[in-house]
Amino acid sequence: MSFLYERRLYKSRLFSKPTIILALRFFWVIVVIWCDFGIFFYSLSNCRWPDKVVQSTRSESDVTPTRVLLIADVRLRNPSVPPNSWFGRDPDLAYLRKSWSVASRLRPDVVMFLGDTLASSRHVVSEAEYDRYYHAFETTFPRDASTSFYWAPGNSDIGLGDSFSKDARRFYEKYFGPLDRVVSIAGHQFVLLNAPGIVEEDYRRHAHGLAYDQWTPIPGGPIEFVRSISDHKDGLVEVPKILLSHIPLSRPSSKSCGPLREKGSIRAGAGHGYQSMLGKQTTEFLLETLRPSVVFSADNRDYCEVTHETLGSDMLPATVREVTVKSFSPSQHIRRPGFQLLSLVPPSTSSSGPTFADVPCQLPNTLRIFHSIYIPCLALTALLLVYLNIRPLRHGRRPSNLSSMSLTRHRRSSALPELESAIWATRTPFKSRMQTSPTAPIPLSARIPSTKPVPSYRATPVSTPQDSPLLSPITLFPSGDEGDVEEDPISPSHYHPRRELHYGGGWQDEHDNGSTRDFERPRAHHRVISAPYFLPPPSSQHPRARRSFSWSFVFRGRRRRMTLGAPNWKAWWSWLSASSAVSPGSHRKGRGPIWRFASDCVSVALPAVVVWATIGWLF
Repeated sequence: MSFLYERRLYKSRLFSKPTIILALRFFWVIVVIWCDFGIFFYSLSNCRWPDKVVQSTRSESDVTPTRVLLIADVRLRNPSVPPNSWFGRDPDLAYLRKSWSVASRLRPDVVMFLGDTLASSRHVVSEAEYDRYYHAFETTFPRDASTSFYWAPGNSDIGLGDSFSKDARRFYEKYFGPLDRVVSIAGHQFVLLNAPGIVEEDYRRHAHGLAYDQWTPIPGGPIEFVRSISDHKDGLVEVPKILLSHIPLSRPSSKSCGPLREKGSIRAGAGHGYQSMLGKQTTEFLLETLRPSVVFSADNRDYCEVTHETLGSDMLPATVREVTVKSFSPSQHIRRPGFQLLSLVPPSTSSSGPTFADVPCQLPNTLRIFHSIYIPCLALTALLLVYLNIRPLRHGRRPSNLSSMSLTRHRRSSALPELESAIWATRTPFKSRMQTSPTAPIPLSARIPSTKPVPSYRATPVSTPQDSPLLSPITLFPSGDEGDVEEDPISPSHYHPRRELHYGGGWQDEHDNGSTRDFERPRAHHRVISAPYFLPPPSSQHPRARRSFSWSFVFRGRRRRMTLGAPNWKAWWSWLSASSAVSPGSHRKGRGPIWRFASDCVSVALPAVVVWATIGWLF
């Protein structure tokens, strides 16, 4: 019995309310850390540099590839504009910082931004405001001295048309560098094109009705820059060119973008300050003049991979692959942002394999995290807290209604310990040392667990044959002066039919044959009681039946019946009214379930909110 008691006590403590509350706190702290930061590391667990692709074709084993990270459409918010978010925290800015924190751990040698680095720099008219804007970019994207940054302008950076700030291009060149440039990395020429500028010059050329070979380029413009780049050779090896343009090249609207695109394709379109694709003649001009090995573009937010047909250096048909890099910042057009990894090795005459290889990487989907993790966990936590606050107490001894009664018990001359209670309970205060007769009656609360437990006392006259340790306790009832005796119909010694509840008002001292009490003959002076005090008297009025719906069905060979009753709104309203009424000086255990539920919610959420605020402060 001691082992069973200890085991029951251990289980009750393990599934107690304080233990469950503590487990919920720990659970929510783990959920916040995982969903707010850990998921970014998990999303890049399979993202690796494609170094093996370029190293497998080289005979030199000591060649170390140069790693270039391509980032598109950062669209950093202007710090002068207050964020439209809760608690003053910009979720897009936090997402950019976390994404850059995990992307920079890939240790790129060069980082190239493919336009739209700043979301609204084309509207900035003050250099002081632009300086704060650029400082916000440096704070969001901190870098080591060994990592080089290069930028290609986008329409959000410098504008497209004459309706934007006239100083936007001057500010951009001062802080980010020239609009058109060529960067040599690992024997490759990266051509960073001013795509908005070439679109504007293309409008002027088209207005004059001239072809590109007849057009006189604007001095210092992008067309003049493209023509100035001639075929450059490093000895006998032709230098591969990689074109970086913010606006994608022209292609048919029905052309597929590959399996990695989330939806649709890139379609031709133009509007105030933007153009979705370069013109068809502009695309042919760039491909025939530069003859790039690969083209990387941006501005569409989603991933797209297509091939363009053109003429190679030997005037034979050739194909050029174009990759539109996914947006680095979250957008409503895509579920998962991303970036591109590019590995380079210098070209060599001894091998004819590829000198570069690229692979896309994806960042986590914040909307899916909210819908698939936060909302289900929040709902399950709320249901568990509601259950903990409305369930009845299942452990511990319930208070007895006889505790306030003054019952007179005669002291026995025997030294044997006296039983405190004969009621079975989940927790027994001590192990009884007395043995009970096999024919002793079983207490009513042990036979019917649903009945209200009451204490049993042994009340017998002193120095009588009944004063024996083999006698079981007799349940007392407060209906008389001292109590009424109830016979047990289940006891082996009481198989005779049960009589009606007509008992005497006190203990009988008269005996038949000197050994038994006279319970067989009713006496005229006995009081008649209807039922024991803990059983409600039978009522002649039946409660009004509520409307219910029931149906039967067969399941596993047995007929089942399911009944759904209409809710008892009156009972619910009275329960809520009683639970909301809390006295000012009452203890927490005495408060209503609504108050306990609210306090438990705050107790569970507080550590997770502290962790969430700490992560927001760090990023």
